[in-house]
Amino acid sequence: MRTQNSIKNISIAICSQLIITLLGFISRKVFLDNLGANYLGINGLFDNVLSMISLIEGGIGASIIFNLYKPLAENDRPKIIALIHIFKKAYAVIAILLLVLSLCLYPFLGFLMKGTQNISFLNLMYFIFVIKNLPYYFNAHKVALINADQKGYILARINFVFQLLTTVLKIIILVTTKNYILFLLLELMIFVIQYSLNGFIVNKQYSYIKTKARFQIDEKEKKIIIQNVKAIFLYNVGTYCIFGTDNLLISSFIGVVAVGLYSNYSMIMGQLASLLSSVVNGIGASVGNLIAVESKDKSYLVFNVIYFLNFCTYSISLIFLYNILEEFITWWLGTDYLLSSATFLILLFNFYLSGLRSSIATFKTKAGIFIQDKYMPLVEAFINLGAAFILAHYLGITGIFLGTTISTLSIGFWNVPRLVYKYLFKVPLSAYFKKYVYYFLITLFTCFFTTFICKGVRVDNELVNLSLKGVICILIPSFFYIISFYRTEEFQYLKNAALNYLKLRSNTIASKSYES
Repeated sequence: MRTQNSIKNISIAICSQLIITLLGFISRKVFLDNLGANYLGINGLFDNVLSMISLIEGGIGASIIFNLYKPLAENDRPKIIALIHIFKKAYAVIAILLLVLSLCLYPFLGFLMKGTQNISFLNLMYFIFVIKNLPYYFNAHKVALINADQKGYILARINFVFQLLTTVLKIIILVTTKNYILFLLLELMIFVIQYSLNGFIVNKQYSYIKTKARFQIDEKEKKIIIQNVKAIFLYNVGTYCIFGTDNLLISSFIGVVAVGLYSNYSMIMGQLASLLSSVVNGIGASVGNLIAVESKDKSYLVFNVIYFLNFCTYSISLIFLYNILEEFITWWLGTDYLLSSATFLILLFNFYLSGLRSSIATFKTKAGIFIQDKYMPLVEAFINLGAAFILAHYLGITGIFLGTTISTLSIGFWNVPRLVYKYLFKVPLSAYFKKYVYYFLITLFTCFFTTFICKGVRVDNELVNLSLKGVICILIPSFFYIISFYRTEEFQYLKNAALNYLKLRSNTIASKSYES
């Protein structure tokens, strides 16, 4: 059941993400053609500001999911109800705090936004952004419940429909009105409907949580929850300062137009990362269930499988982006929207570092390892911001991204694996880094070889040229990795899981056909 739920979560997330990604490219092109890079920069900056404010949510979401794994596995309804009511109240307080902090930050927006003097109604745009985020918090505890129960695919279908509808309607509004405020109001309206429907579906799926009866959890467990929330809050603050402040720094040092240029790269890499993280996120709840009910040896085996899967997906993606991304942006938007080659290489390296880190980070979160390193991300953030401030003066936008690279390698690169291997797997850390170095060297070799082949592809039609290179960048690494890793335990595990799922699906379809 755990494998089936994971595959359902993954397959739905991947299919929906592919369609949304395609529409996202069309939407971005329409956005730039009708509003320009200034508005694109403002859009990215407001997202950054609201992400910073939403840090008050801290570790509540992760703490909810972690604490729900065991009672859901044991069908302990009184405990589930008690936890849900605690977190419902917490999220209501968060929504109020979010609004108050947004109002407090408002007077300082001018310091963060260079080059926006000619943009009208900035104040109104900002407050629409603020209100747009509020509906989420009134149903977040319900979404956490269904995700912890490994049934996130139920909401994923609904969310996909809403994303599809939103993107299509936004394109229509941009083409017909060229009005950014209407663009934002449409998002707000659909978000309200979407999150309300999500809450309704969870209420129907878990009707027992609507009871008026009140249950309590013991003081010891409540104390642990509070400790975890505080620890994750500090962790999230540090993580935001490392990965979430790029737009703020670029806007402050260079201007919002530069934010717009970077946002095209970040959109493509972000969409690809979302597609790839669908795999890890799709099995995320299953990892929590696995840790709660299985042995450490089983957990370690599954981690190595996910680690290998992460390597394959991010390695192939890195090779694909290296050979395709700049040519694609030139074809899609034009050469005016390109960043420097040095900046591009650093963005790719950060993408790879972040991607390979996601598998170990998933196990850290799902195992509830929160308190042991609550201050480390703050140290990492200090290094990141300090390096970015210094390097930005000498290298411009390149220096800002290089600051992220330096901070990641100095702390998070080794500390997160250290904690997971020490407290969960109880295995020497050297095993992790031996594989990491091996995977990285294979990525470099495969990238050089694939790039050599791609350089020989010369077709007059740009789109056909891009398509051929894209196919090469997927097929050559995939073929090489299948040959190289076919006999490994990780590959065989994945192969057997896929075959078992396909066999189960075919049996289910056959039984339904027989019944009809």
